[in-house]
Amino acid sequence: MEGDRLRYEQALRRGHEAIWQKQWSVAIAAYREALEAFPDQPEALTGLGLACMEAGQYEGAVAAFRQLARLRPGDPTPALRLAEVYQRAGRAAEAAAHYHQAGRSFAEQGDLRRAVQAWVQAIRLEPGRVETLEALAQAYRQLHQPEAAIRVDLARARAWVQQGDLQRALEAVSAALALDPDHPQALQARDWLRAQLTHRTGTGPLPMLPPRGAEAETERARAEAFWMLPPEEAEPPVDPIRRALSLALQTLADLVFSEDHGAFSEEEWFRINAGLGRAVDAHSRGQWREALVLYEQVLAAGLEHPALMFAVGAILAELKRCDEAASRLQPALTSSAYHLAGLLLLARCEERHGTPERAVERYLEALEYIEQELLYKGQAEGLRERYRFLRAWILRHPDQQMVLQKEVQQILESPTWLDRVTLIRRALDQWTAGTPFQLTLAEALMFPEGERLLSELGQAYAWAQQGLSYSAVEEVMRIVAERPFAPLAHLALGQLLAWGHRSQAAVGKFRALGEYFLFMEDPYMALAAFEQALRLAPLDLPTLHRFLQLSQELGDPSRTIQAFTGMADAYLQMANLEQAERICREGLDWAARRGLPGAALRPLLLRLVEIAVQRLDWAQAIEPLERLRTIDPKDLEIRWGLAEAYLRAHRLEPGLQEARDLVDQARATGRLAEAASNLEELIALFPEEPGLRQLAAQVHLELGQMESAITHLEQIGEHYLRQGRLNDARAVYQSLIQLNPDRAMHYRALMG
Repeated sequence: MEGDRLRYEQALRRGHEAIWQKQWSVAIAAYREALEAFPDQPEALTGLGLACMEAGQYEGAVAAFRQLARLRPGDPTPALRLAEVYQRAGRAAEAAAHYHQAGRSFAEQGDLRRAVQAWVQAIRLEPGRVETLEALAQAYRQLHQPEAAIRVDLARARAWVQQGDLQRALEAVSAALALDPDHPQALQARDWLRAQLTHRTGTGPLPMLPPRGAEAETERARAEAFWMLPPEEAEPPVDPIRRALSLALQTLADLVFSEDHGAFSEEEWFRINAGLGRAVDAHSRGQWREALVLYEQVLAAGLEHPALMFAVGAILAELKRCDEAASRLQPALTSSAYHLAGLLLLARCEERHGTPERAVERYLEALEYIEQELLYKGQAEGLRERYRFLRAWILRHPDQQMVLQKEVQQILESPTWLDRVTLIRRALDQWTAGTPFQLTLAEALMFPEGERLLSELGQAYAWAQQGLSYSAVEEVMRIVAERPFAPLAHLALGQLLAWGHRSQAAVGKFRALGEYFLFMEDPYMALAAFEQALRLAPLDLPTLHRFLQLSQELGDPSRTIQAFTGMADAYLQMANLEQAERICREGLDWAARRGLPGAALRPLLLRLVEIAVQRLDWAQAIEPLERLRTIDPKDLEIRWGLAEAYLRAHRLEPGLQEARDLVDQARATGRLAEAASNLEELIALFPEEPGLRQLAAQVHLELGQMESAITHLEQIGEHYLRQGRLNDARAVYQSLIQLNPDRAMHYRALMG
């Protein structure tokens, strides 16, 4: 037995040396000799299979790897080797089958990334392999790579179409649209499949399209829009901390070879570089303590760099020396490259220190940074204020602290974190577009399984966009029944009811949501819920009362004025002028106490004017109109209205003076024709007022409208004659003789 062992080891060594020297026949003979001594040794079988494969002896390689697979039934390596052999032998179907088998083994071991790599190889060899496509689509979903999953779903649809099963193809496309309802290729594929299903009843592969003709080419292009294979495997993504650490080490390594030593002397720079190079090397090999000592020496030498601070802070955090880690990480936060990862490391330290409140605050800072800098690029208004409120709010809600901490860790420590937060942000925007809700990533993650909830709501949103409102509402009601305390589900239900024109039910839902937010001590979200209810039912008095009360408590001037105005409109609709006036006066008093600018008062002042007009109390209309004129002297509509109010209230001189001022302003701005039109409207209301006609005649003359001017002067003359104001009449007719000499005899007769 001992002799067999020695013979085996010597033969195995000769086989390894021959493989190294690419002497395939020598290697095959050596490995066969080793297997004669010990027939079922995996190392010798592996060597024999590799040597046979390289020598082109594919049957021998298959036999060796099959024997290896029997010895190791759960090991994916033999299946991978068999796949490679069959691929080299040009037997694509058998190679694809073994790549698929290897992928299943990797998946069972929890190694989804290597499973995906194996399945991608199988699809490259056999693109229509449905079993592999289904496994690959599921894997991409588990890895949170939606775009890759969609492309595989579309390739799956292609495979089913080629097999003649259009219904299963449509199911595959529907799975893709569940991930992205707006995906253009998936939408094209769905439309094409629906069109095929409407006029096709047979089975089997689709007939080939005619090779020529514009219609045939268009149809072929639409049919091939979803013939897409899975994307090539790119560099695997990493979580923010690993990515930042990799960048820091690369930056420090580049610094070692930099010739720019700044304020350091060449000798100092040489010592710094020597220590830095050794530190980076030790850090890269996982020798943290040795690296830390070297980093500290570099810091003591005077080198300060964000990458260095982050690298040191990361090691200290791993060693649970959190106070020291915080002092090093804080300077690194000034760099955008390390800001997010630095916040996550600080949060991890706070947890280890037993201060979960401070850890949650760091996580909220991280979420805010992601939204402001990565998703919205700093353009999202109100996010900063919302996160400021949430940092104070969550301290009073320990249950939400625990959930947020768990959810944020689970997402931001994932390699696919950016895809996941982007999908969450997109889902929030879908449900809140055009609403007053200012939802953040934190809102989605401070309730259990918030990410999963939004994913489930995505199906309802897709149905709603397709016009299937009943199915969408039914789906969300199922979700609400399972998660009765998830506000996002209730918000989605309210939106679906509104989109389905069920306004009364939607108003009730948003009012209830507002009361829930008040119970949760979140008045800002409550205010948004009440405002959304008012957008659907602007004259709903109970909601207006809640909206007014809450906006006053929060000191929100624009929404408070909006609430006062809405209540005034509601009472005006009910013809309750007294209550409408009371509300307007209260609103103006509230605004005055807070020193609001005049422009904010405009809606309430306009309602007071409307109330006075409905009462035919023109004197009462003058005061708000004068205030409106003061607010905006260029508002001509208000000022002509004020002139009319003066005249109707029998305040002749102020009315005429306002009209003169308006004509002067029109003359200065080149809008005399508009002024002439407004004067004609006033004259129609007050035909016996000569001052208006005199002003109108003057304007018409300036505009070259002689006939209109003469008509007004004749009317003025007749008016003076009727009143016995003969001297005034003579002056008017004298002017008319100069303007219209053809009728001079008539005017002189009137003067006589």
